[in-house]
Amino acid sequence: MVYMDGANMNALVGIARPGDFGIDVMHLNLHKTFSTPHGGGGPGSGPVAVKKHLEPFLPVPRLKRVKDLLTWDYDQPQSIGKVRGVLREFRSAGAGAGLYLCAWRAGAEECHVDAVLNANYLRHKLRPYFDLPYDRPNMHEVVFSDDRQAAKACVRAIWRSG
Repeated sequence: MVYMDGANMNALVGIARPGDFGIDVMHLNLHKTFSTPHGGGGPGSGPVAVKKHLEPFLPVPRLKRVKDLLTWDYDQPQSIGKVRGVLREFRSAGAGAGLYLCAWRAGAEECHVDAVLNANYLRHKLRPYFDLPYDRPNMHEVVFSDDRQAAKACVRAIWRSG
């Protein structure tokens, strides 16, 4: 089985399907992929996507449809059980992600294209003010260095091991 860190899925959403290239389980960080404020539900809060063969082991309760109604389903004998705090986390984290998905319903691939476009735009606009450790076009995020600002302010980082 293969696990994928889906922290930056916004670079792939609408473009690639991780299950198609062998991924069995993956988490999504809502603050990166679906524009939810960081900490919007707790550390690491977000959905976990699994292939069908892992579904019986997911936590309970699970949402299920009974006719036209949705209800909680606790009858899952192979489940790992209840995850504490799940309702608190999904209540706050899910709202932002849901709004984000509604905004992109016309085409999720546009989300990917905009993420790449925005990161390159920011790289171009902020380049005169910050150093670029990697001077090449980027994908969905750009990394700057604050070495120039630290030198002007006479600030230095002190790294300690262990």
